[in-house]
Amino acid sequence: MSTPRRFHLLVPALLVSAMAGCLPFDQDGGDYVFTPVEVFRDECGLYEANKDAFTGTLQVTGRVVRLDFGLLDLQLIGYFLAEGDDFSLDGTIINAAADVRGESCLLDEVSIHMDATTQCQTHFDGVLRVRYATELRPAECGCELWMRYEAVKGGQRCD
Repeated sequence: MSTPRRFHLLVPALLVSAMAGCLPFDQDGGDYVFTPVEVFRDECGLYEANKDAFTGTLQVTGRVVRLDFGLLDLQLIGYFLAEGDDFSLDGTIINAAADVRGESCLLDEVSIHMDATTQCQTHFDGVLRVRYATELRPAECGCELWMRYEAVKGGQRCD
């Protein structure tokens, strides 16, 4: 087999393998509002004190998912899992300032982890964990929020 012929066979194979990483997912990008369905743990009232910040702008590029989350303007990055429409996101910032129980706190670290399942193009849900960590600051500043949530784009729930 000649070299040009091999090249013609190789190019389509490379294109197919390259596009396999860019599979389309049903989740629309855009602005979402996060609402608790069940709160497992919220020892310092993080959700109630910041409920207007539980919004985010989602971007989906192939398997990569990015969420610009309103709480402390944190950016979460993650991936769709290999099978299905489940995805996971993580984000961390250090030396963040936040109000906790009406007190101004300097936090050593704020981390957010989110597991999600696409329900339809404009709705996903899952479990969210927010962790405020501090070692040398007042102990009242350190706390966690764990909740099951639903995120809806433009008020458009699944039919």
